[in-house]
Amino acid sequence: MKYDVKEIRQDIKTEDFKRVYLIKGDESFLKQKYASLLADSVVPAGLEAFNVHKLKGEDTDPDEIAVCVEALPAMCERTCVFVHDYDFDNCNEADREKFIALLSDLPDTCVLILWQDTKGFSTKTKLAKEMISLIEKNGAVCELNKRDQGELVQFVLSECKKHERIIDQSTATYLINCVGDDIANIQNEVLKVCAFTKTEIKESDIDAVCIKSVEATAFQMIDSLLVNNFDAALRDIKVLFEQKTEPTMILGALVSTFVDMYRVKLCQETGHSMNDLKAAYPVAYKSDFKLRNAANRAKKYSLKNLERSLEILGKADFKLKTSFDDNQIVFEKLLIELAKARKAS
Repeated sequence: MKYDVKEIRQDIKTEDFKRVYLIKGDESFLKQKYASLLADSVVPAGLEAFNVHKLKGEDTDPDEIAVCVEALPAMCERTCVFVHDYDFDNCNEADREKFIALLSDLPDTCVLILWQDTKGFSTKTKLAKEMISLIEKNGAVCELNKRDQGELVQFVLSECKKHERIIDQSTATYLINCVGDDIANIQNEVLKVCAFTKTEIKESDIDAVCIKSVEATAFQMIDSLLVNNFDAALRDIKVLFEQKTEPTMILGALVSTFVDMYRVKLCQETGHSMNDLKAAYPVAYKSDFKLRNAANRAKKYSLKNLERSLEILGKADFKLKTSFDDNQIVFEKLLIELAKARKAS
């Protein structure tokens, strides 16, 4: 069975727990939140010492997990076995076989929670596919991925309401554009801006206290170049270096933005749709957020301009990795070259 947060909340509300939950995906905040909520809900308060077994993936093995799963509950209906970050992708075939045996015969007296925090759980091998099939049969596979922009806006509105602050949808969208789509980071920045303001949150409040993501700053630099505000772009580079941002991260954000614009422009000029682009790159474009931004900026570039910009970015990447030039100067020269590339015929 495939699950999202609504189904997990329903299980917690009704206390109708599955025998096993696999929690994976690319949204770290949601994975941690719901793995912890499940673990805290399975066993009544005060009985955790006897009935909750928390295991670190790097320190355990399938034999220990099986022993914990098969242990009988004490003074309550069920136990909870909570396994954090077991490296299923790199475990050997013998261990996979042990997990197959365990998942094939899970007792009703235990809820097994497999929280894949930084480790993956791919289905590249026959045994891995069999494990997923058994988890779906006996429990739930919870794929918790990045939320789309509409869901993130609702999250910001909800968080601000908790702190008795007012924010409209447009300003909430601006905050997301500034700080990125990581929910944990959004929550932290909302907390800061709520503490800074007294009633209604404005864009100027966000500018005053929120730390903009490298990606957002890259967007801002490109927007400055589009209106020939070279001084603003240089200030952004200076701020990133003052924040000790890795040069490769800054360049990576710029490259990613120009690649998005190039793909959008190429689609438009070859008669393809944005849905075609999303289908070709499903991981990169899970929502319309990046594509909308790319499409708006790509209007001010020709395909030739974008091709030239990507060549310039490639040379800057090589220079960062091979020369002893001052990195900030490399970026200042890069911005000049990018500005010239857009104006070239």
